[in-house]
Amino acid sequence: MIKKLFSLLLILTLIISASVASFAVMKGLSSELQSVVKMGENITIPKDGHYKSAVAIGGSVVVQGHVVESVVAVGGSVYLNDTAVVNGDVVAVGGKIIKSAGATATGDTVEVAMPAMTPMMAFFTSGGMLQGVIIFKLLSLIGFLALAIIMVAMFTPQLGKISSSVEKELAKNFLLGLLLAVLIVPIALLLMISVIGIVLIPVWIVLVAAAGFIGYFAGAHLLGKQALHAFKVFNKSMMVETLLGVIILALVGLTPIAGFLVKLIVICCGLGAVYQTRFGTK
Repeated sequence: MIKKLFSLLLILTLIISASVASFAVMKGLSSELQSVVKMGENITIPKDGHYKSAVAIGGSVVVQGHVVESVVAVGGSVYLNDTAVVNGDVVAVGGKIIKSAGATATGDTVEVAMPAMTPMMAFFTSGGMLQGVIIFKLLSLIGFLALAIIMVAMFTPQLGKISSSVEKELAKNFLLGLLLAVLIVPIALLLMISVIGIVLIPVWIVLVAAAGFIGYFAGAHLLGKQALHAFKVFNKSMMVETLLGVIILALVGLTPIAGFLVKLIVICCGLGAVYQTRFGTK
């Protein structure tokens, strides 16, 4: 019985690991267009440039050419020149979106202001532990919003498929995600038995973390979309719907017990959908 269980869990681990590898390959081959991602540097899309997406972390993005999907600057601004054409969303976190008269942006434009760090630290040191907790939660929210923006910009089709799976098979995805969550630690312990398994432990940790984040943001997208539909607001971009969902979950999370349970349900539903769709590639 133990051997059968071990074999089953090992096969499950290999299948999921293979799915992640396939996801990375398919992501690279899904489009001939190139995505540009830079950290600590600015990005310039030339006039004759034709890119899938552009994401700058700690830098600005200057668009003179054509970007098919999203343009994102975290900790910088986005500059759309007269010849710029962006078919997706334009997002600036901690910066501005400066659009010339001749520029074209068919998606949503989103600016997320970030409070100055110095006033925050002064507020923390003079206000005590309670204010410090509030600041920590605010910074966590800003970090999640920034991560959500990057995820949506880079993996729009995949998140859409995962979110759709959650919507269509909510109960099934929740139960499957709950089962996978329960198996996370046992699988890690089983991997420690063999030398090959020990080598795979870091891969397993990265796999679980990636699945958790992607599933969480897919669930946030569905939540944000349903919230907008409840107020008769339709046809908003995935970026706007996901950001709204993240904010709603952050507000719900302020409630000690209920907030934890809601987030747990969202993560389990998302995790199950990530597995069913093979990270949104199926």
